[in-house]
Amino acid sequence: MTRPNKTYRSDLDLLKGFAIMAVVLYHMGISASGYLGVDAFFVINGFLIVPKVVRDIANGQFRYFAFLEKRTVRLFPLAVLAAALSLLAGYYGMVPDDYENLAQSVVATNIFSNNILASITTRNYWETVNEFKPLMHTWYLGILFEFYLFFPLVVMAVKRLSKKMGFGFDKYAVITLLALSTLSVLLYLNPSVSTGDRFYLLPYRFFELSFGGLAGMWIADHRQGRLYRHGALSGACFAILSLILFVGAFQIGEQPVGYNLDSGAAYTGDYFIPQNILLLTTVVLTLFFLVSENTQSCLVSWLQKAGGGIFCTLGIISYSIFIWHQPILAFYRYYISTDLSLRFVLVYVIAVPTLSYITYRWIEQKVKLCLQTRIVLLLAFVLTSGAALALYLHAGVVRDIPELYVQKDNVSRSMFAEYNDRVYAYDVDFPQDNGKINVLVVGNSFARDWVNILLESEMAGKANLSYAYQIDKKHIGRIRRSDRIFIFGWKHDVPYYVWENLRPEAEVWGIGTKNYGNSTGTIYKNRHRSDYFQQTIKINPNFFVINDLLKAEWQDKYIDLLSISAVGKNSVAAFSPDHKLISQDTKHLTLGGAKYYAKTIDFKQIF
Repeated sequence: MTRPNKTYRSDLDLLKGFAIMAVVLYHMGISASGYLGVDAFFVINGFLIVPKVVRDIANGQFRYFAFLEKRTVRLFPLAVLAAALSLLAGYYGMVPDDYENLAQSVVATNIFSNNILASITTRNYWETVNEFKPLMHTWYLGILFEFYLFFPLVVMAVKRLSKKMGFGFDKYAVITLLALSTLSVLLYLNPSVSTGDRFYLLPYRFFELSFGGLAGMWIADHRQGRLYRHGALSGACFAILSLILFVGAFQIGEQPVGYNLDSGAAYTGDYFIPQNILLLTTVVLTLFFLVSENTQSCLVSWLQKAGGGIFCTLGIISYSIFIWHQPILAFYRYYISTDLSLRFVLVYVIAVPTLSYITYRWIEQKVKLCLQTRIVLLLAFVLTSGAALALYLHAGVVRDIPELYVQKDNVSRSMFAEYNDRVYAYDVDFPQDNGKINVLVVGNSFARDWVNILLESEMAGKANLSYAYQIDKKHIGRIRRSDRIFIFGWKHDVPYYVWENLRPEAEVWGIGTKNYGNSTGTIYKNRHRSDYFQQTIKINPNFFVINDLLKAEWQDKYIDLLSISAVGKNSVAAFSPDHKLISQDTKHLTLGGAKYYAKTIDFKQIF
């Protein structure tokens, strides 16, 4: 059965060094395909971990909980330290929603399940909002640990069945892992699977770790630890893999072919190489590299020695780099600027490796599995999880924030979401004729913001409000009774039956898009400055393009919210004239924001 291979391979450190550089550059917004570095790490991890586990199970030496404890001691110390420091940094100036979300992530990180939390909440790894989450990247640890939980149980079950039924364990352990890996690939390629599930959940990632493990088993069992010697082919493989990691993802065409109304993202066409093909190619090339004697390659040998072995050093400390690079980036973007200045980049590329080397030497290498370590890690878990849970239950509020109508002693969880979601209560038919105007509002949370504006305005007592998340033929009765219909979206997407069932005097209006930057933290951090309430927010210029396109479609039947808050070129006001934050999450309106628009809009022109 699988034989151990304890020979140090500096070429693996070289690969890890390139992979971690790709990941960091991706999070810096420099390399569009750098996220694939994580996929390389998955394959490497499987290659190193799986063969030993299978060998120990075969020999009857495997202890499941001892294995999990060992992996916990490897991963948890740095993760809990980063979580604790993030909580402290967040106290300084995170707005309640963001601090509450950070508290959630701390608890999820501590129990290695931030990937599950992300699949439920964020759903999309590529959303800009993730740039401001200090622990966003710990989803990777979640998948790793869930793999450690699951795959040994599968192999142990095969071992038990092999004893009971008298078949060969070695063969069927491989067959089982190969079958599960194939199923995982098919699940990953299933077009009906959501982006969030495919990215964040183990069933869709299992094959990367498992294929790595199977490659390690093949080398140990069938090659007696001997790697394949390919020479120049190994160098070509590494060169292609590096190109994919750093520049593999680029789109066809430069001109936008469409826009996302909520995020302002422009669609510029399909990727030249589809993302799923890029990932699978990364896995295959990483496997080829792992089973090859790469020192035969001139390119690999030269890179191993280049700069005094700097790339290999980055690989050796890659876990520390992975842990620290994102919190530093996130808090810089949250508290200072979304634009990474040259000065910051220069400091960052020195500070992150330096800090990582320190934590590698004094934490990764020093922490050993013993009673003292168990006690310290348990205390760290209890203290950070307890503090985070308390913050979460208190809605992330640590001080009074008058500009958000927030009082420390009177809070409720999800209070801002509740303000927007209260509109769901209006998903009802209109009452019998009562002399009021019948108003139907259709659309997502942006449409619900418009309902809140109406509820805070003079129209609150003059209109019968009805809300529908998505218009459907079942709403024809409401359509026929409506005096005004407000829809968030493109006019050309309005279903035909809306127009066919309109009353002659009824009107259909478009609700405009809006945006208030990427992070409220960049505003709130300046709360002690004298010009705090005069601040403006630079937003994605695409929102002004989208607004003009919507206005052109709807013409004079358009609620132009963006122009109301616009200040100069590509900027909007952060506060209302009475010093209330217009938005707490940069997308949706606060109570103060709804009141601001309610006072500013001329409803006589609409009604």
